[in-house]
Amino acid sequence: MVRVTRGLGLLGYSVPARPWLVVAWKEIVEALRDRRTITTTILMPMVLMPIAMVLPVFMISPRAAPPRVVVVPWESPPGLIEELASAGDIRVEVAPPPENVTRLVLDEGADLVVEIPAGFTENLSAGGTGEVRIYYDPYSMRAVGAIVVVRGALASYEERIVEERLREKNLTMQYIDPVEEAEYQITRTGRAVSPGALIGAAVLPMMVALIAMTGAGTFALDMIAGERERKTIEALLTSPASRGEILAGKYLAMLLLSTISGVSTLISAVVGLYVMGTMILPSPGEVAGQLANQTSASVVASLLPEGVDPWTLLMGVGAGVVIAGLTGNAIITMTSSFAKSFKEAQQYVGGAVMVLILPMIAVPYAPRSWAPALRVVPIGSIAMMMKDLLLEPTNPAAWGLSAVSSLAYLAIFLAVSAKLFGRESVIMG
Repeated sequence: MVRVTRGLGLLGYSVPARPWLVVAWKEIVEALRDRRTITTTILMPMVLMPIAMVLPVFMISPRAAPPRVVVVPWESPPGLIEELASAGDIRVEVAPPPENVTRLVLDEGADLVVEIPAGFTENLSAGGTGEVRIYYDPYSMRAVGAIVVVRGALASYEERIVEERLREKNLTMQYIDPVEEAEYQITRTGRAVSPGALIGAAVLPMMVALIAMTGAGTFALDMIAGERERKTIEALLTSPASRGEILAGKYLAMLLLSTISGVSTLISAVVGLYVMGTMILPSPGEVAGQLANQTSASVVASLLPEGVDPWTLLMGVGAGVVIAGLTGNAIITMTSSFAKSFKEAQQYVGGAVMVLILPMIAVPYAPRSWAPALRVVPIGSIAMMMKDLLLEPTNPAAWGLSAVSSLAYLAIFLAVSAKLFGRESVIMG
């Protein structure tokens, strides 16, 4: 890394003699010399983001790690245990009664215990109802996935018994199920939305908005508060560059760093989203084949609603990353201008982030009636722009308003931070 930064420093002599470019090059080289910048800006997002996204799904997804279901039959009804074993996404074991279900669940790690009590078959044969008892730990998220699979298997077994009973009376299933429901999705594109696209529409807007808060946050904090604390701001101000050129150079460096961080974060998020989709949607045997055979373009396309052009969206995401990065840097610079030390600046910025992160979190879950308001609030407008590009690409009035609001807030924050940077009381503390 020392050789790389030394080479970048020497390369700086070939940079055009424009003060703002020289300042930008100086800031970038200094940032890259700090290994913490490389770690927090590039490596950590690329490694931790997929893990953070996939780990919860991996722990609860029956497809990723089949839960252990123990069947305790006091009698063996024809076909019931076989129905459970063939349901897939669960690992079925049979334990002879009597068994202590508390010990099975809490001590031996069974995710679910299915007990078939005595008299089950007799009740069914008499035309009555047979009870199946399910025991589980309510604090276990894996049990939730197992219950869904077991309920599906029991419903299939129950339907087969009902058909046999109706057949004996020369009736069909329509006799007891006279109403059939049909579901239709209503979207702007007029096309159905896949579960993978639903995940992408929920996560991508938050990821782009999050770049505003995490892109080059440490570097932005250091721009005024850090340099003022180290007494290096005075030396920079005595250079031939004007304050406006110094600020422009610093923002150019921050934009580059936040863009690198944003791109690495989005790439890792797409990888995480795709792995999540493979855990939820296809059968286990298809996962390896899909990962091996799909191209990067088809991986991204699988996370998008049908009819959305990936390249158009990619350009929109690129613009969103730039706007989010600059907006976040301006907010952090503006907030830290009032701090007397780097530590105090961190506290101020932490409070600002907690407030601004609320609309970002609200975007994926808010009802449609909230959309107009979220398009005109800071940070929320950036997330809404990404959501509108995903879900309403043919409605420029929607994503256009979000884009205009985002640019307006960016201009305001840049103007305020530039005004603060020009004040002696802020620069000198």
